Amino acid sequence: MEQPANPSVLRVHVEHQLTDRTIETSPPATIARPLAGLLELDAVRTLDLHRYHARINLRHGADRDAAAGHVRDILRAAWGVETEGNAESDPRAFEIDYAGPRVVAESAEMAAGRELLVRLFTVSGVREAILGDGLALVRIGRLFTWTAVEPAVTAALRAP
Repeated sequence: MEQPANPSVLRVHVEHQLTDRTIETSPPATIARPLAGLLELDAVRTLDLHRYHARINLRHGADRDAAAGHVRDILRAAWGVETEGNAESDPRAFEIDYAGPRVVAESAEMAAGRELLVRLFTVSGVREAILGDGLALVRIGRLFTWTAVEPAVTAALRAP
């Protein structure tokens, strides 16, 4: 769990894909438990699901520390104890055969229609990819390591 600078937000980073959409907000979207259970907390206004993290938006005036404790309890009961994540990793640059406009994708949904980006989002751990002339910048989720993800990224970039 992360407590970003915004005092009305908590972030929960995960090792499994929460959505293939860019952002899925609940409500109105229906999401699975245990995350759906967080909406039952008085302090929680909405949840925004991203590929490998959930943004928990708190109500105005909510006690973030108390809310974080309740969120931890709910998620720990369902998923077990927290794993220590790496700090935000820098994107890695890969040389590619691409010439064209700069294209950014944060999800399979955003990658649609761009074959190379679609392939990158089949790789577990990829959370953002940017294509530019001769270069792909790839960012991974906080709980992933480049040691584990880089071989699959390289293979996706080289696939015909």
